[in-house]
Amino acid sequence: MDTAALPLHSMLPKLPLFDGMAVAALERLVSGAIYVNAPARTVIFKCGDASRGVYIVVSGQVKLALQGAQGAEQVVELVGPGGVFGEIAVFLNGPHVVMAESLADTQLVLIAKANVLAELERTPEFMRGMVAILSRRLQHLLGALEDCTLRSGTERVIGYLLNRLPTGAVNGHAMLTLPAKKGIIASQLNLTHEHFSRLLHELVTEALIEVEGRRVRILDVDRLRAYGFD
Repeated sequence: MDTAALPLHSMLPKLPLFDGMAVAALERLVSGAIYVNAPARTVIFKCGDASRGVYIVVSGQVKLALQGAQGAEQVVELVGPGGVFGEIAVFLNGPHVVMAESLADTQLVLIAKANVLAELERTPEFMRGMVAILSRRLQHLLGALEDCTLRSGTERVIGYLLNRLPTGAVNGHAMLTLPAKKGIIASQLNLTHEHFSRLLHELVTEALIEVEGRRVRILDVDRLRAYGFD
């Protein structure tokens, strides 16, 4: 995992977390920030590692996952450009409780833990931004818990596809691209790769979707919604 000195002064204001922050606050954060280049399949940190700070994804994609004693893993979240991770360990002043791995060539900004904590004390806008990130992550995890405990595998897969419809696709045909390999998405949905593939095949057989690699064409949005949630 390589680091490089790049123009953070111009980059940070473009990221959602820092929108509207004063120049002085950005300067303080930049003083404790570096770029981190993480080629695909780089482990950024492991479960139990000490926190270095908060990571922001500039480009690429990062997988957050729980790790079992025998090497099994449960994908918790995929973080794309503009997304933030690592903040939980900073707030709890403890080790990371998940592992983070880049799924593609990824560029990150790492803001040192001390600078994050100091700026939370000084800048209400930064505090509100971090609280919003934590709230969205909690909402995501509660939704995942609901899926795993209260919905069938078919409902989980259909819900996943419907939640990724392009804006304005309320009926008829729609095209979407899965954000990761099918095995990773299956883990997110608490399904085995084989079960996920069988459920996709079932939807293909019912003439509800067509699948080509990571591209999924929904043939009838309303029918798909009714099939899963009647």
